[in-house]
Amino acid sequence: MPKMGDAMEEGTLLRWLKSQGDEVEAGEPIAEIETDKVTMELEAEDSGTLAELYAEEGQDVPVGEAIAFIAGEGEEVPERGGGEEREETPAEEGGSGGEPEAATATREEERPAPSTQRTDGHFRASPIVRRLARENNLDLSKIKGTGPQGRIVERDVRAALERGGAEAAEEREEAAPRPAPAPAGEPGTELVQPSRMQKIIGERMQQAKREIPHFYATIEADVGELAQLRRDLNERLADEGIKLSVNDFVMKACALALRKFPMLNALWTGDGIEVHERVDLAMAVALESGLITPVIRDAANKTLSAISAEAKDLASRARDGKLKPEEYQGGTFTVSNMGMFGVESFSAIINPPQAAIVAVSSIVRRPGFDEEGNVVPVDSMKLTLSADHRIVNGAEGAQYMAEVRRLLENPMLLVV
Repeated sequence: MPKMGDAMEEGTLLRWLKSQGDEVEAGEPIAEIETDKVTMELEAEDSGTLAELYAEEGQDVPVGEAIAFIAGEGEEVPERGGGEEREETPAEEGGSGGEPEAATATREEERPAPSTQRTDGHFRASPIVRRLARENNLDLSKIKGTGPQGRIVERDVRAALERGGAEAAEEREEAAPRPAPAPAGEPGTELVQPSRMQKIIGERMQQAKREIPHFYATIEADVGELAQLRRDLNERLADEGIKLSVNDFVMKACALALRKFPMLNALWTGDGIEVHERVDLAMAVALESGLITPVIRDAANKTLSAISAEAKDLASRARDGKLKPEEYQGGTFTVSNMGMFGVESFSAIINPPQAAIVAVSSIVRRPGFDEEGNVVPVDSMKLTLSADHRIVNGAEGAQYMAEVRRLLENPMLLVV
């Protein structure tokens, strides 16, 4: 199981694309795996025969653990020993005489239990377990894992909490998340299990909403001139195969405005606020199984055509599950656009550890007034900033959004 991100500890083997005994070539897809960020194809590292499949479809596999063995010519499948997969030797089966059952039982009792702690000093526990322990001030080193290979699973943490006594439970009552209700099971209902991505997104957004003090600021921009400039540019660039979207202009405006307000281009860390000079702009892309945010690096210094081409490429490969980890990690600011769905206004949840996110709505034609006071049609768009009040104050957030509006209402500033 490959490691597809710094925080990844395990992945799910969704399905095998090859069967045991098939011949495979290096670079040929053999399986589909799902991480907390993306679903992707896993390619064979070597050519040979897919001699044995160690993991089953739907199984969660820790990073670095073998899922299959590809045998070269004349190569045999190695025996896998240790942990729960250890096989008994003939002597253990009683082949040498004596009292086999008693001897086997003795060896089982003497066999050391799998260690909860790995050789690198960390504990075998999923991110969910670590978060639960952190929220309840539990020391994982004092919890015995009952999962595979001594892994600490959620039931172990829950049991430790119950042993903490009623007094500790009362202290945690406010902070601990309430358990979800049981399914009703009524006729006409269907119980659908969330994907790994949905679970991770849900946990992170719940944590973000609970721990980050959000504040919001909404502006309404007249984008009539922007729409006309976009039409003119697309006509002139048609032969070059370039077609700019409204969102390309919005992302460029958000990136440029961050130059004047760098505190919004910052990350909340355990050691302080990390302010970034370069704008690595994350854009929200909806997938069938959830959401992913591929990153346009150094967006403030890129042209509209470069942003447009990169955004289209990243979005396409995101939907196909072809993104590399470095292409969806490390963003410093996020733009989420739901205008294509006809949404007139919404607010988004901050993607931690980022300081802010801008929610972009659809263009709506409304009645407005010209300089002489006459009623005229106006193409307007609402944009809402969600910002972390620990990093940014309200006035700074409002000034940033005013700068974004100025750039959108004077779109030539985005092309010079």
